[in-house]
Amino acid sequence: MGRAPKVDHVRDAFIGEVDAAIALVAAIQALPSRVRPSNKPGLHPKYSGQVVGLAFMGLVASWEEFIERTLVRYLAGAQTKSGYLPKPKVGTADDISHAYELLSLDPDYNPSRDYLRVTNTRWVTRTADFYFVTHPYGCLTNQSDLLKHASSIRNRVAHDSDKCKAAFKATAIAFLQPPNDHLSQGYGPGALLTAKVQRHFGQQAIQTQKSHFNAYADPYRGLARKIVP
Repeated sequence: MGRAPKVDHVRDAFIGEVDAAIALVAAIQALPSRVRPSNKPGLHPKYSGQVVGLAFMGLVASWEEFIERTLVRYLAGAQTKSGYLPKPKVGTADDISHAYELLSLDPDYNPSRDYLRVTNTRWVTRTADFYFVTHPYGCLTNQSDLLKHASSIRNRVAHDSDKCKAAFKATAIAFLQPPNDHLSQGYGPGALLTAKVQRHFGQQAIQTQKSHFNAYADPYRGLARKIVP
C-alpha cells in the first residue's frame, strides 16, 4: 500500500470554485441591462439569467465532485492537515481506485465512465455509515432539503423535461411562497437565483437581502469545512 492520499486541497479547490462562481455572477450583474439592441454596452436580462443559471449548475457540479473526491480519499486513508480522519470499521482501501471499487461495489469501476450516487445525500451518509465508525458526513442531514433544492435548480438549468420543470417549480414555491403558489409564466432558474432570500437560509441572509445564489455559498462553504476540518 502506498502513501495515503491528501484531502485538504479538495476542500480548498471547492471553496475556490464557490468564490469564482460568486465573482462571475457579480460581474454579470454589474453589466448594464439592455432589452433592445443598442450601440451602448449591455446585456439582455434573458442572457444574464442564463449565465447565472450556468454558474449555479457549475457550482452544484463542483459540490458533487467535492463529496466524491473526499469520500474516496477518506476510504483510502486520507487524513487532514489538522489531524482528522474518519475511523474505518474494518480497514482502508489500498488506494483511490480501490476505494471507487468498494464504494460502487463494482470491481470494474471506471471513474471516466461510471459514477457514484453523490447527488443523493442519504446514499452518501448511509454509505459512510457502512464503512466508518465515525465520519463527517452527518452534517449533510441538516442541510438535505437545501441540497435537494439545489439539485432541482441545477437540473432545470440542464434539462427541459416535465419532471425537471415540476421539481423546479416546487423549489421556487418553497423558497418564495407566492400567492396561490402561482409563478409568473416562464419563471426560470436565473430569476429565482437572483431573487432575494425570504426563508430557509437564516435571518442573516434575509436581513442582508442576499440573493439565493449568494445565500447558497454560506452552507456550501460551511459544509466543506466540516467535512474536511
